[in-house]
Amino acid sequence: MNEANPLVATRSGDRPRAHGGSSDTELAILEATERLLADVPLHDLSVAQIIQAAGISRATFYFYFSSKFAVVSGLLARVMEGIFEVVQPFVRRDESVAPDQALRDSLEASIGLWASHRPALRAIHEHWNTTDELRGLWTSVVSRFTDAVADEIERERKAGLAPPGPDAHQIAATLLWGTERCLYVAGLGVDPNLPDETHTLEPLLALWSGALYGGAGAPRTAKPARAKSS
Repeated sequence: MNEANPLVATRSGDRPRAHGGSSDTELAILEATERLLADVPLHDLSVAQIIQAAGISRATFYFYFSSKFAVVSGLLARVMEGIFEVVQPFVRRDESVAPDQALRDSLEASIGLWASHRPALRAIHEHWNTTDELRGLWTSVVSRFTDAVADEIERERKAGLAPPGPDAHQIAATLLWGTERCLYVAGLGVDPNLPDETHTLEPLLALWSGALYGGAGAPRTAKPARAKSS
């Protein structure tokens, strides 16, 4: 795993590769795999199917990826880097932006990206703990998000916008793992209460607001209001 960027996937026994679609061929493999995952479960998907869908040779495929799981690692790196970017309004909140708005904007954008990459993320959710490569990448992703959210929780507490509470990293990890599971179930469409990802926004917003800011939810002002002089 690349120490500088935990979202870099590595081919076993070969040089590190960013797997982010840095070439047209690499991008074609990633996109073909994501299309296939909409209809074919990962455990049934073959390299031959990916090769045919991408319109490439077997040698070309193995130049970029060592297996179908390496391709899925590449998809994960690409998607989660995008999600990390859209959560910046919350994890790097500007003081001029109210906490409730920053949280809503970040959750809404994250949910939208998750929904648009549902097949790939569903496959990752179901298989991340089955290979060393996927396990290492996914735990690095979660760790990166956990650190960022925990840092923001601690900043909000120091600013007086969030009350003291349990360890910030534990809160962040619990919220992230819970959100991941919620989005996965919503994407399956098996629960009438969560028929798709868009229906998770308000419940997740309430969950995050309550956990971070207490029962009253996130403050609607960017800074604590000053007490009026008598």
